[in-house]
Order: sequence, then C-alpha cells, then structure tokens
Amino acid sequence: MRLNKTISRADLAAPALRPVAARLRAFVWQLFLRAEPFAVNGVLRRRWRVRWHKRWEYERALACVPWQPGWRVLDFGGGATLPVFYLANCGLEVASYDIAPELTGWAKTLAQKRHWRLAASTRDLTVEPLAADDTFDWAMSFCVLEHLPRETQRRAARLLADCLKPGGHMTLTFDFGPEAPAPDALRNLDDVAELIQATGLEPLDGQAFEDTGERFVLDKRHPAARFTFGALFLRKS
Repeated sequence: MRLNKTISRADLAAPALRPVAARLRAFVWQLFLRAEPFAVNGVLRRRWRVRWHKRWEYERALACVPWQPGWRVLDFGGGATLPVFYLANCGLEVASYDIAPELTGWAKTLAQKRHWRLAASTRDLTVEPLAADDTFDWAMSFCVLEHLPRETQRRAARLLADCLKPGGHMTLTFDFGPEAPAPDALRNLDDVAELIQATGLEPLDGQAFEDTGERFVLDKRHPAARFTFGALFLRKS
C-alpha cells in the first residue's frame, strides 16, 4: 500500500486497514455510549461516527506505523482528538500539545478519569520547543500545518523531527490542492517536497509523494472548494 499520497476512497478498502477500522469504530461507540466527546476540526462534541476523509487520516496512520504499548507519542495540534484518545487507551504514553484550552482541558479530565498516560498542554511548540532530551517514538499531526504560516509549518515540522528517537516515525496530514481553503495550504508537489526536506527525514516506504488528482468537497463551510488531503509517513534514520 502506497503511503505518501493524497486521498483515494479505495484506500479505505485496503485489507491492512480493516482490523484497525473495526477497533476504531468500536472505540468511537464506547466514547459515545459513555458520553465522552472528542474533537474533530477543533469542535468538541459527542459523536457516534467519523466522516470518511478523517477515517482515511486516522486508520492509515494507526495501521501503517508499527506502534506498540510503551511507545512515547507526540501529538501536535490534535487536542482531544480520536487518535490521541485511542492510543492512550491502548497503553501508549501520549503528550498532546494544542493551544485550545477547551480541548486540552477535556483531554486532561478524561485522562484522569480513564487513568491514561496522556498529558495535555497548551504550550505552543513553535514558540517554546521541547528540551533536546525529551524524545519520542512517534510524532503525529493531523491537518494542522495548513493553519500555520508557511515558514512556521516548516519550522514546526523540523521541531517535531528533532524530537524523534533514532528510528522514530512521523505522520503528517494536510489540506492539499489549489482550491484548499486554508490560506497556507500546501498547493502542489513542490510544496510537499519542501516540507519533507524541512524535516530531514525519509519516506517510510521509500516512495515520492503522489497526487492522485482526485478532489472532493471536504469542508462543509466551503462547498465550492474541491480539494484533498495529503499524508506523509516519514522515518528518522
């Protein structure tokens, strides 16, 4: 399965994703039945399902990175999101940094309630980076970078890469395409290549980023904008 690419609906049918998809659906229902909300696109509410394009982000990340209990995970900008909660529920040590107080506050509350090893903070890593000896097995950020100025995107990507242990993994997703509504969305293959270069990491599957050319209405707030998501799976040597 090709990793570094834009969305195709067919990706969700990949056999490698099926076990992860089933476990993630079960976890969503568990949260729903316990009246424990999670955030999507910065909106915290009780949910019983996740839209297909967000599933594409989450299921591929969880299926294609060889994570395991005991790993330390750094989340950038995903406060109170489903992958943060899911990985914490699976026994990983997760540090989530999101500048939204409501999201980090709920993440702290739920972590205490569930006895998760989940630490949530409003610390802005682009302003106050972590210490050099604070290292992680996996750094992840789902559709956050496009909301930062272009130079800050690259600096943030490099800061995340610097936090990785040798052999550590990075997963990034982002809005992509000329019509993507975020002002600093990645627009073309050159933008993606510059982002990869900024990290100093190598593609996990050894393949260049592929734009499938497919475009969708992914943001209900912008029904006239047809764009896509891109994903990068990178690894530190």
